Order: sequence, then C-alpha cells, then structure tokens
Amino acid sequence: MSDSFYDALVIKNAQNSDEVITYLANYLQEKNYVNEKYCKATLDRERLYPTGLATKPIGIAVPHSNSENVLKQAIIVATINPMVTFTEMGSESSKTEVGVVIMLALKGEDSHLNYLKNIVNFFKVEENVSFFYNLNEKEKICTVFKDDVL
Repeated sequence: MSDSFYDALVIKNAQNSDEVITYLANYLQEKNYVNEKYCKATLDRERLYPTGLATKPIGIAVPHSNSENVLKQAIIVATINPMVTFTEMGSESSKTEVGVVIMLALKGEDSHLNYLKNIVNFFKVEENVSFFYNLNEKEKICTVFKDDVL
C-alpha cells in the first residue's frame, strides 16, 4: 500500500517482548501514526493472541492493535539483537526466540491479512530470514522490506 509509512529500526539489548512492543509503539506514537492507546492495546492483544512465528533459523513476530488506535497507516520492521522470547501464534505454552519484529499499524482486516500473507511467504524461506536478520542497517532493512517482503 503506497499510502502507508514504512520505517526500520535496529533494537539492541531489549529484555523481553513487552519492551520491544512498547519501544516500537512509542516510536509510532511520537510520529503521530497511532494514538496513546495503541501501546497498551497491542500489549493486551499480544497476550491474548500471540504473534510469534517459529521461522527458521530465527523467529519473527508481527504484533499489532485494532485499527481504531491507528491514525495513519504505518509498518515498522525491527531487528532485535540479542533475540527476545515471544509466545508462538496459536499456542500459549510454546515460545520462540524472535530476531525480527514487524509492527503493523493498519486500518482494516484485509490490509492485515494481505501483509501477513506476504510476510509469512518471505520469512518461511530460511535463507531470507538469515539474510534479513543480518542486514543491521536501518536503510537496508527498510529497502529490502519494501522491495522484497511486501
């Protein structure tokens, strides 16, 4: 979607998934893409519907909130070093070590589903996961994400 904002971050030394989600949500709020409820809503949603995916060799997560907390559409992708533990999608007991987090701030369920499909298709290939995780530069991450993932 061309009307969405894309950005990338490299997060070092995060302690856990809540810290990563909070950091990314606050970043979006500072840029006026989401409202003040987005962070808590995303954390709450992550507890109910975990978004960790056990892709190989590095897990990914796709946290997001409901669209009423989105002011303008945005997607932030971050590499996390060292990795943090997320609960796996569809399971309350399985955990996965996540090194790539893609936060979606989108309006409409169709947008989410289309993006999720593209994200999963890219990251189910092991070589893509390793390549992406090792980019380590904000500009490269953003370019590869826009050109190859979406």
